[in-house]
Amino acid sequence: MNKTAISIVLGATLVAALSACDSKTSANEKNFGIAVTQYFDKKGEQCLDPVKWPVDVYEIDVRQQKLYPDNAAGTMSALESVGLAKGEDMELPGAVVNGKTSAVKVRRYTMTDAVKPYLHERPGKLQRICWGRKSLSKVIRWADPAKVGDHEESAVIYTYKLSNVADWARKPKVKEAFPELGRNIDGERSQKEKLYVKLTPNGWEALGLNN
Repeated sequence: MNKTAISIVLGATLVAALSACDSKTSANEKNFGIAVTQYFDKKGEQCLDPVKWPVDVYEIDVRQQKLYPDNAAGTMSALESVGLAKGEDMELPGAVVNGKTSAVKVRRYTMTDAVKPYLHERPGKLQRICWGRKSLSKVIRWADPAKVGDHEESAVIYTYKLSNVADWARKPKVKEAFPELGRNIDGERSQKEKLYVKLTPNGWEALGLNN
């Protein structure tokens, strides 16, 4: 084989190798970054757990608030402190003893108008108060793809950044009452998270993306 022929073969081999590396089905940082970004575009909104309003907080909840700052008393008090909820003391009918109905003291919380910009509702589900959105900061590493059933799967480790974070979400009392919110805000760009992905004909995709 002469030098020209060798050069053509080597060139074709190099082009094929580069094409394989650039394939959307390859296991690399670029493709896994696309998968994480696609996941966050659809499911990156950060919200508090859904709550059925109004919320009644009982005296026992208040007594346990210091021990459990994320209980009903703690979460409602935190939302009230930033103007998203309003509490009102009232009495509800309690147990009937000797023919008499006892009264139960509660503090009933309702949402204020200030919560409306953060309120998101999906059909058939409870309303959620949302405070920000995650997006990809950096893909750190990934597991070697493995065959699972009729497709390949991997696990991607990444860090994230936050956008559109509500001012009230950064308040210490809110972060204490909602630990997951606090961890996400305090762990931005440093806290590592994992996303399981699968290989499809169109490239890598987060498991459960369309659920």
